[in-house]
Amino acid sequence: MPAASNTPTLNRALAVGMLVAIAGAVFLVAFTFFRKGGLAARDSYAITAVFDDVTGLSWKSRVQVAGIQVGEVTEIELSGERARVTIRVKNDIPLRANSCLTKRFPSALLPDALLEASVGSAPAPLLRDLPEGERQITCVREAANVAKLMESLSKIAGDIQVVSADLAKTVGGTQGSVREIIENLTHVTRSVDRLLEDNSDKVAGILDNTEALTGELRAVAAQDAGRYSSIARNVDEASQRLNRILASVEDIVGPSQTPELKESVQGARQALLKLNKTLDDVQSVTSKVAAGQGVAGKLLVDEQLGEKVGMAAESLSDYVNRISAWQLFVNIRSEYLVNYGGTRAYFGVTLMPKPDKYYILELMTDPRGYNTVITETATTLNESTGSSVTTTTVRSINEQRLAISAMFGKRWGDLVGRVGLIESSGGIGVDYLLFQDRLKLSLNVYGWTRPTVDTFPRTKLWFDWRFIPNVYVTGGMENLLNAYNYGSGRDFFIGAGVYFNDQDLRALLVGGGGAAAGAAAGAAK
Repeated sequence: MPAASNTPTLNRALAVGMLVAIAGAVFLVAFTFFRKGGLAARDSYAITAVFDDVTGLSWKSRVQVAGIQVGEVTEIELSGERARVTIRVKNDIPLRANSCLTKRFPSALLPDALLEASVGSAPAPLLRDLPEGERQITCVREAANVAKLMESLSKIAGDIQVVSADLAKTVGGTQGSVREIIENLTHVTRSVDRLLEDNSDKVAGILDNTEALTGELRAVAAQDAGRYSSIARNVDEASQRLNRILASVEDIVGPSQTPELKESVQGARQALLKLNKTLDDVQSVTSKVAAGQGVAGKLLVDEQLGEKVGMAAESLSDYVNRISAWQLFVNIRSEYLVNYGGTRAYFGVTLMPKPDKYYILELMTDPRGYNTVITETATTLNESTGSSVTTTTVRSINEQRLAISAMFGKRWGDLVGRVGLIESSGGIGVDYLLFQDRLKLSLNVYGWTRPTVDTFPRTKLWFDWRFIPNVYVTGGMENLLNAYNYGSGRDFFIGAGVYFNDQDLRALLVGGGGAAAGAAAGAAK
């Protein structure tokens, strides 16, 4: 009989020991993964810097030199239309007044930014030796982001449009345009082709005769070289006379000429001037582009800038591809508590950036409510004796409210581990998946401190069986370590739910939209 009476006590002590070990492991994991360091005032000194844009910076953002953390952001406040950032830096880091801070984003996927610092050089004074109000870094830089690159690309597109408009005006004019000249040349070349094709035999004969004639001319030129020199001099004199005649004609075309002839000559002259000016403009634009002037010239000539724009476009494409690969799952279910006789509901979403990585957010309602412990202390003074009596009252209030679960999950094969908030209390969970994920066995341990209701933490063990796509049934036991007491303790539950991802939701919306359009068309008929 004594051995039998000690068995429940031994089992309870063993269960408490196991839960304490699990709680210690969870605490170590949380302490390892979620803690953030800080710098005390005696181990660091404060400096300030002013930025135009602090997007990505927040409290505790890293400040590093050569990739090693040397400080952190402690405060961000608005100063006029700019942002003043306060930073604490370790005492052994000799930052000088000519130091520079560069804000950059270490990852294209994550929005968090950090500050890269340079220590500066002498003879600038050390910031830690200056009065606190004068410890300010004035050299701040910001890494190029997608918005600035898009602004540069828009400017480049504007310059290209200006160039294309100028070329269109040059090529697409109506009078004396390059297009008309090209069309005339095309017509001439076609006519020449047809002429040569129709008279190929005659052309061959002409070429033979020309070859014979050139031979004879070569012989004659060799004999009469002196005579040809005299002829060249005569031609030179004739050209000079022709110039004088053209000058006289220009004088004639002047004021003494008829208005019709004068207008014709002036119109031809203006057309030639316009054509020359247009060609000069085209040459000026192309020269500036070739010399690397303007945004378009820099993009075409500067190889480094072209590579940076290409890398930015690739980074943006990679970022969009990663975001598009994320999956969003929606989970809605209801559970009926057998002993209590009430129904609780769940609504949750699961964000899956990778097949083995989960972010779970869930809201739930419980008809049994949640207990809140209130401790009230009152002190009464006895005027006759001068002594005081302190009375402490502890009472529990049951209230209805939404409980929230926010967990991070990691999958290894068929096993999934979860950690975070479970029904507004810290907890851990484990899932085991079978039959190509159609059957899921799950365990949650949470609610470590419930002095007014339970002796042990809340432990929930259940299964989900997806017998058809997107629909499943569920059942199991809740709070199995505590005895049943109306409104709390051990209870059994059964229920059902729906589970679908964003692709299923898109199909439902498209199908619903098509059905609505069909119904509207039928009603219109």
